[in-house]
Amino acid sequence: MRKSILSVPNPILRTKSIVVDPKKDAGLIKKYVADLEETLSKKNKPKGVGLSMPQIGKNVRIFSTLLPPSINVADSGRPPKNDNDEIEEESVLATYINPVILETSKELTFGPDPKEPLLEGCLSIPSIYGPVPRYTWVRISYLTPEFKTLEGVFHGFFGRVIQHEFDHLEGILFTDYVLKHKLPLYEMHGKTMEEIDPDIAKSF
Repeated sequence: MRKSILSVPNPILRTKSIVVDPKKDAGLIKKYVADLEETLSKKNKPKGVGLSMPQIGKNVRIFSTLLPPSINVADSGRPPKNDNDEIEEESVLATYINPVILETSKELTFGPDPKEPLLEGCLSIPSIYGPVPRYTWVRISYLTPEFKTLEGVFHGFFGRVIQHEFDHLEGILFTDYVLKHKLPLYEMHGKTMEEIDPDIAKSF
């Protein structure tokens, strides 16, 4: 069932999520996955590339991504787009249950072009964007919706989305990095991006 996406401020978005147990709660987990995937896949204006369970009201360690697998390469720092400035149709839905970060790059990046940092956004913080330092790649272990254990290494923009969604499971928002590193924050007005006081994020 498609769910409403929570917006800041909301205590659920600031609560660390708990591990789920497939042996005890397989049916409930499958329902969570179905709700999460349907909500992400049907989200429009803007479309989303990732969504976590806390964003739809449950503090459990599950998130989904909606991305083309082909962008999981080291030089894919920016989201794939078509001529209509939307995520490409061949994006694939994937869900990660109980993800654990096993290893990361030593290097942090703001995106492929140091002169033009990639601006992250979040479906729970509408119209707000900011630069975020992320690892260039991350290796995680996780369960699939079929409860199979997998490991994966995620690079570039794909890796950035994985890190963003993992943060949600820890109760962390991308704006926390803006505040921590004294970075600029922007708000979208129509098609115009305007810089705003980053201290507004303290209320998130």
